Amino acid sequence: MPFRPRWPRPVLLSLLLSATPSALAQWEPETSEPTTEAEVAPPPPASGQEELPLDEESDVHSQVASFAITKLRDSPAVVTSMTTEEIRNSGARDLMDLLLQVPGFFFGVDVQGAVGPGFRGLWGYEGKVLLVVDGKELNEQLYSTMQLGNELPIELIERIEVVRGPGSVIYGGNAELAVINVITRGVQGSTDLMVSGTYGQMEKVNGRRSLTLSGRKVFESAPGLSVFASASLGQGQRSDALFQDFFGNTAEMGGNTKLNPTTVQAGVGYRDLQLSVLYQRFATSAIIAFDEVLDAPAATDFESFHAELSNRFRPSERVEIIPRLNLTLSEPFRDADQASEFYYEKRVMRLRGRTMARWAALDVLQLTGGVDVASDQGKLRGPADVGLQTAFGEDGATSVSYLNVAGFVEAFSENPIVTVVAGARYENHSDFGSSFVPRLVLLRGFGPFSAKALFSRAFRAPGIENISLGADVKPERTTVYELEGTLRFGDGHALSANAFDVGVSDPIIYSYDAATNEEAYRNLGRLGSRGVELDYHVKGSWGRVALNYSFYAPSGRNDVADYQVPGHSNAFTGMPTHKASLSGSLKVQPWLSVNPTAVLVGRRFAVDVPDDNGDSAVEELPTQLLLNLYVRAEDVGTKGLEIGAGVYNLLGTNFRIAQPYNGGHAPLPVFSREFLVKLSYLFDPGLSEL
Repeated sequence: MPFRPRWPRPVLLSLLLSATPSALAQWEPETSEPTTEAEVAPPPPASGQEELPLDEESDVHSQVASFAITKLRDSPAVVTSMTTEEIRNSGARDLMDLLLQVPGFFFGVDVQGAVGPGFRGLWGYEGKVLLVVDGKELNEQLYSTMQLGNELPIELIERIEVVRGPGSVIYGGNAELAVINVITRGVQGSTDLMVSGTYGQMEKVNGRRSLTLSGRKVFESAPGLSVFASASLGQGQRSDALFQDFFGNTAEMGGNTKLNPTTVQAGVGYRDLQLSVLYQRFATSAIIAFDEVLDAPAATDFESFHAELSNRFRPSERVEIIPRLNLTLSEPFRDADQASEFYYEKRVMRLRGRTMARWAALDVLQLTGGVDVASDQGKLRGPADVGLQTAFGEDGATSVSYLNVAGFVEAFSENPIVTVVAGARYENHSDFGSSFVPRLVLLRGFGPFSAKALFSRAFRAPGIENISLGADVKPERTTVYELEGTLRFGDGHALSANAFDVGVSDPIIYSYDAATNEEAYRNLGRLGSRGVELDYHVKGSWGRVALNYSFYAPSGRNDVADYQVPGHSNAFTGMPTHKASLSGSLKVQPWLSVNPTAVLVGRRFAVDVPDDNGDSAVEELPTQLLLNLYVRAEDVGTKGLEIGAGVYNLLGTNFRIAQPYNGGHAPLPVFSREFLVKLSYLFDPGLSEL
């Protein structure tokens, strides 16, 4: 619940770096010393610490789906959360491994070997699903995409919260369908040092290998002062399987589909004043660019730098104000070789300022409001009309700039009848005009049963290249209805079920003409999805089991030809209609756990581009099972030393993902069988003294 007679003072640091545009906590009248985060919302347990019981996990505080800080179970959205222990026990190698366990998520392949998320049957790669890491939005600003596959060092992730539904009221125009909020080893916590290494091997080539170092320091001599830094280097391959395009050409993926991330983080905090930075370079290569196997692998780099400065002011006991300033520099899809047919070198700078204020008008009413201003500048770093590089628009501009101004409000009212959360966001973009999205959520608990009813509108804002390559492209509009019920029963059991209906008007549709080598964007038609999701968890001293099932199908509003499967009107292109996931953790010994993961994915369809007669070839990908097994041993020989070993795709399934529209890209092999060993050591002076 977001209100108490005496409110805890601001939640420090990690919530300042959380995903919402306003990391504003609750507070109480001034006392002599600041309340620490651990007193309000304890951070996830470090290695060797006990995991929270299931009934206590529901008391974990979250701000991912509202401007108010609520218990996770009271969050005004359908939210899936993963704790440190769940992430470590799963043996997950990247976000793809984790998202496979989340209802509604699957993956598709797009141009230049990129892999992105689909959600509830809809393709979410470009601007529909938002990825946030410690409050920094990682979707690039040219096409608004996010890249998946060995993308972030999983060893640094302490918690993940996934909003399975729209987030535009809170986050803006890149959160149309879902939000993935990642919280890493930032400034929160105590003084410690962590080093981790992984060594993976596929059957034909090297697998994933990484080295990660992270440290935090809390200065007891200067209360409120802390610093942190981390660095990670990694190598990997998308797969070691054989790829075949729709023309019958083949190429070995092993050694030719690299996924090499470099991630550096640093920050310093003094009480409520926080500064943090994130640098990421993701070097990739692919053996297909658009529709046909290449003679040699093509390299594509994604490089970005993110900085955030935030503070907090309390003019009175019931008013709190938080300003935030963000700087983002990025160069996505970069191929700096001007002799390459895929040459592309553009830089984007975003300067964003946000200020949010909350007023506790009554003990049962909290009002939030604020402004969000972002300035985007795109610039060519090389000549236009070379390779894939084009000027910004038809007038041949080498640079472009846009201004986006937004205002948002939210009322959070808790009362004995029903908790009401109502909010809205209005944005105005200097190129494509205004967007307005409201949201209304009703929450009610009945003993062990709780229910949520949600109505949201959302939008997907065009990125810079969507505007440059489009013909008067406008934001696409989405309307979502959701109902969720959760029953907590027995000892550590929880069962959730939700039904949803998603409708998208005027979706931004991408097309590519291989004959002219031209891309284009346009608003066209409607898309829709409806279905149900079930989620069951049970936990005890013996371990934990989680089982979920997703069903989603076209809602009847789908009239975009590029997203239709000829002869299968009840299916999505590239996306399954059924998915089930089972994950477990069995404690063989207090220090040793065995952790199987099984994901059953229903049949999918890959659709080629239409031929001269307008007919498209359709390939059916059968129902397939992915089975992983990971063994984790903690405190091996000494406190903080952890050893893990896993086998991924244990059955050797020839698993492929399709392009979620008829763009001519044949299904791409992913999730090859891999053997991986992980070694990590956490030195925590506080724990060693216990």
